[in-house]
Amino acid sequence: MNPRLRERWSRQVDQVIRSRHYTWLGEGLGGESLPEALSCMLTDIMHICKRQDISFAELLESCQERFKQEEARELELEEAR
Repeated sequence: MNPRLRERWSRQVDQVIRSRHYTWLGEGLGGESLPEALSCMLTDIMHICKRQDISFAELLESCQERFKQEEARELELEEAR
């Protein structure tokens, strides 16, 4: 990944917080490998949590629970077919 893209992480994080939309997280990541892009996005999320006093651990726990529910629902749908 071009390290210059990550030089602007602070500005991008501020934009996400101001806009209250997460769509900006992928900015500048087009063409990057999926692991690299996801790593950058997760790092931005961690910065946002810190700046907004959101517990990353609690957020991660909530996301893991949602993931499990969605995966279970998808499996049920596949088995019903």
